[in-house]
Amino acid sequence: PPEGWDGTVPSQKLLSTVVRLQREHNQKFGAGHLIDILLGKQTARVDQYGHDSLSTFGIGTDLSEQEWRGVVRQLLAQGLLAVNSDPSSASGQAAYPTLVITEASADVLGGSRTVKLRREPERTTRSARKAKSVVADLPVEAQALFESLRAWRAAQAKEQGVPAYVIFHDATLRELATRHPSTVHELGTVTGVGESKLAKYGDQLLEVLGMSAIAAR
Repeated sequence: PPEGWDGTVPSQKLLSTVVRLQREHNQKFGAGHLIDILLGKQTARVDQYGHDSLSTFGIGTDLSEQEWRGVVRQLLAQGLLAVNSDPSSASGQAAYPTLVITEASADVLGGSRTVKLRREPERTTRSARKAKSVVADLPVEAQALFESLRAWRAAQAKEQGVPAYVIFHDATLRELATRHPSTVHELGTVTGVGESKLAKYGDQLLEVLGMSAIAAR
């Protein structure tokens, strides 16, 4: 069975943030922004509304973002939070689901009610499961190189602001890892490495492949 824990203090922090946003700014927000405030994230929205001035800004760093989302889900399930039925607000915010306190929230905020929560299991994303499966299917000697190529691709995708598959598909990285081409000509024979990508990424790929060869010695 899931491990239980006393979530009273985190619940008070979250509910207090909801209350302060309403009282001090006449605003309501969804879970994502509330969690950003608790984690002390200096996001564009936090800057826009001056929410780093809230007394609850940054007081929730003892929990991860995933753990905070679990707190939100469980408070909703226990009736200690509710989804606002009228997402529009007097502050002119765009209409989207926001969170509000309930009558039962007062007992938690006042300290007369404890909140029991359960530990949620670590979530493995679909992409992570897929990547793990792809690596497991490779020959042992090619797995480390595949991971190096994935790390390089991730860096390229982040720098260019595009999805990783736009750089190269997993199938291409698999072939690179198993064939281990060492020249531009050999790179050009790999599925998914056309002329334009060869010109753009060829030298970088050879560098990654070369570093892998050195590490394997």
